[in-house]
Amino acid sequence: MQQTTLTMVLLPTLKAPRHTALRGLALLRQPALNKGTGFSAEERRIFDLEGWLPAQHETLAQQVERCWQAFQAIAQPLERFAYVDGLRHSNWVLFYAFLKEHLEAVLPVVYTPTVGAVIQRFSQNYRTPQNGLFLNAAQAGRVEAVLRAASHSAICLVLVTDAEGILGIGDQGVGGIHICQGKLAVYTLCAGLDPDSVLPVVLDVGTNRQSLLNDPLYPGLRQPRLQGAAYDAFVDEFVAAVSDVFPGACLHWEDFGRSTAKTILDRYRDTLPSFNDDIQGTSGVASAAVLAACQGLGQRLQDQRIVIFGAGTAGCGIADGLLRLLQSEGLTATEARQRIWAVDRTGLVTHATTGVSPAALELARDPRELVDWPRNPDGVVDLQTVVDTVKPTVLIGTSTVAGAFSQAVVHSMQSACERPIILPLSNPTHLAEAAPADLWRWTDGRALVATGSPFPPVDGRVVGQCNNCFLFPGLGFAAVAVGVTRITDAMIDAGLHALAREIPASRQPAESLMPALAEAPRIGRVVAEAIAMEAVAAGLARFARTPDEAIHCLDAAEWSPIYQPLVPSVSA
Repeated sequence: MQQTTLTMVLLPTLKAPRHTALRGLALLRQPALNKGTGFSAEERRIFDLEGWLPAQHETLAQQVERCWQAFQAIAQPLERFAYVDGLRHSNWVLFYAFLKEHLEAVLPVVYTPTVGAVIQRFSQNYRTPQNGLFLNAAQAGRVEAVLRAASHSAICLVLVTDAEGILGIGDQGVGGIHICQGKLAVYTLCAGLDPDSVLPVVLDVGTNRQSLLNDPLYPGLRQPRLQGAAYDAFVDEFVAAVSDVFPGACLHWEDFGRSTAKTILDRYRDTLPSFNDDIQGTSGVASAAVLAACQGLGQRLQDQRIVIFGAGTAGCGIADGLLRLLQSEGLTATEARQRIWAVDRTGLVTHATTGVSPAALELARDPRELVDWPRNPDGVVDLQTVVDTVKPTVLIGTSTVAGAFSQAVVHSMQSACERPIILPLSNPTHLAEAAPADLWRWTDGRALVATGSPFPPVDGRVVGQCNNCFLFPGLGFAAVAVGVTRITDAMIDAGLHALAREIPASRQPAESLMPALAEAPRIGRVVAEAIAMEAVAAGLARFARTPDEAIHCLDAAEWSPIYQPLVPSVSA
């Protein structure tokens, strides 16, 4: 059908040869086409590569093995990142083949947690990135022209950040480009999205981090962040430019600040297909973990008492997802809210709390509920007090307060709950609310635990990582492949239910509360199929009208790291 053909034009299959007019060093410097020693003798002659390469024609497997040996010889994570990033800049097929072959070892280097340290050193280690775009506030009024000149027309997904809320390390200015590149690598690894069809973008609206403003090597705008009407106007212009330059493309919002993330999502989600991974992706993965834990324990979600410590973007997003799931079990909106207590660093969020986001206030409790509650010595209803009073069955951390889930907190929780569900999700690793080894020791191994950052096994027991890579790649890939006109909560819920069914603890609570990282590519396809089917059922897929057509679109759009035949363009 015509729409499916359009998808295949945007995301070409691997069977067709690629045409290029490039020759010699220009071809070797094009990462989307470069094969290095993988160029055949005939290709070397045709494209003037003889003399630029050593004699041996190597297979991709041989190249991957060389990379693995080199990677293993490097001890420091930042040096490993530099090595792997060099592959990204020189040869996309080899980069992705290497990551795919050694996913569990390499993904934590190109993505969280190592990428956080890389971002913090961006000013010192800056090099001109390939496949990345900086749009700064001084270009206001010319954003469309800059976007059009710097990109090619086959972009299907734009991943954008303003870098105000990077991981757990806050405002990082233009260094946020690395979080975009890391996430896009995950899209390709875990769902098969063509790396030539995506675009990472940083909206450089300034920075409020004084160390960056004072750094003579900082390459971004050295001015305080835009706020208010000026900020809104710049984002408006960017969204309009994306819609005009890449019609039908999906927009992935990443690591925006807690004061802007949800506002931006709500403002634009009906303008073009878009989602915020910190809100919806984190919510979906955490909700899937909680749902799977309940299923494994033979319990209902509506019977849980849920405390979320950290009422920022991620915590409020998780609460929103759980509220939808609770209502899907038959509760009213009011009844669902009664199952969740949100705690910020200043204590339990109530209608009298100041300084929190509107999203957090939607979870606020009535201060009259707290009349008889104890207070800590400072007069605050803090996390310990909430746990002592509520006796939660589910405890979720998105606070970046290291060690917040103390032995006292966990013992209080377990006093009324034999198998507590505990998710210390803050990252990087050193900001986690608790270490799994401690949680299992304090509960005699009975807690169901998943973390936000990677942790090593504990006495042979695998620690499930509540990694967004289990959801957002399938979501974005499906949205692109079937051409969704809008990304809905129902699509995200379809994806998280599919993920929950793949979690080992959903069948046996003693097993891991998330799949192994090596399973992420397989689960990416499972999630993508569930989301594509929901899009078709809702009539929101431009390229598919039936489930069979949706599967065809997914198959046609999938990119794999293999070398395609190259043939000269007519103009070559």
